[in-house]
Amino acid sequence: MQPETEMPSSKLNCQWNRRRYLLHHGGDFSDEEEDPRLRGILRRTSCQRYRERLRSNRLSQLLHGLSIVMDYPATRKEGLWLGFLRLLGLSRRITSQETCMCIINPEALDLGAIFRYMSRVVLNQEHALARMEKALSGSGRFRSVALLGPPGVGKTLAADTLRQCFPWPRNAHSYSWSTQVPDESSKFRLIRQFADGLSECGVNLLIIDNLTTCDHGLVPIYNRLLLEREGEPKGNQTVLVIYVFNLETNLYWEQFELLQELPTETTIVNFRFFNEYDLLDCLASELRNERRILTSKKETFVLQEAMKTVHSSGCKRLRLLILQNGTNA
Repeated sequence: MQPETEMPSSKLNCQWNRRRYLLHHGGDFSDEEEDPRLRGILRRTSCQRYRERLRSNRLSQLLHGLSIVMDYPATRKEGLWLGFLRLLGLSRRITSQETCMCIINPEALDLGAIFRYMSRVVLNQEHALARMEKALSGSGRFRSVALLGPPGVGKTLAADTLRQCFPWPRNAHSYSWSTQVPDESSKFRLIRQFADGLSECGVNLLIIDNLTTCDHGLVPIYNRLLLEREGEPKGNQTVLVIYVFNLETNLYWEQFELLQELPTETTIVNFRFFNEYDLLDCLASELRNERRILTSKKETFVLQEAMKTVHSSGCKRLRLLILQNGTNA
C-alpha cells in the first residue's frame, strides 16, 4: 500500500474554488447560455456572507454623510424631512410667477433611434442594450437602471452615448462617484447638484458612474428622494437615472449576488464578459476611430497584450496599445 502524498496547495485551491463555485451556482443556471458573465440574463440569487461583510461599515458611512448634510441650517429651520429634501434639491419654493415655458414634448425622446445608434457604438452587448432600452422606455415619471459588469465592456460608453444623443442637453448630468473627495457626505453634496437642476420641461437624465458594489446603499436612498418629489404640486419632472457599477472579476459572484437586492424599481442590466473574439471587433473599431494601422506583427502583439486583461478590463487597454504601436493611416 503506497503512502498518501500531500496534494500541492495550488491544486487544493483549484479544487476548493471549483467546489465553492458549484455550491454557490450549480443550480442557478440551466445551461451555459444563461451564465450572466456570457449573457445578460439575470436570476434571483441569495447573498449572505458578502452582504454581511460589507453592509455595516458602508451603511454607517452613508448614514454619517446624510447626518452631516441634515445638519445644515436650512434643514434645522424647515424641519428635518422637508429641509433635507429642499437641501438636496428635491423640494423647492414655487413662486406665483414661476411657470414652465418649455415647448418641447417629452415624446421627442426617441429611444428607439438612440439605441439603434448605440448598438453601432457599444459592441457585442445586444442583450444588455435591449434590456436597458425597454427599462428606460417605460411610462412612469421615474425610470431607473443599474448597469453591472466588469470594466471595459461598454457600460459607461452606453450611458455616455445616451447623454450625447439626449434631446435636452441641459437636463443631462453625469457624475463619477469615485472622484477623489474627502468623505461620503461630500459626495452627497455633489450629487445634490443634479437634483437642483431638475426641470419640468422635457426629461431629465442623471448618470452616476464608477460605483462599486459597496456603494449599493446609495441607490435606495437616492431613488426614494426622487420618488418623493413626484408627489409635490408642480413636481412633474420625468427623471431617468442610470447607476453604473464596476464588478471585480475575482469577486464577481459575491458582488453580482449582492446587487440582485437593489430596489425593485431599478432594473438590473448585466453587461457580459468579453473574450478574444470581442477583442477583434474592438480592435477594428478602435483602429477606425483613431485612424491608425498596425502591421501583422504589431497586431498580434497588441491582441496578446490585451488578452492578458480581457476578463478584468475588457477592451479598455486596446486604445493605448494602438496609440503606442500603430501608425497614422
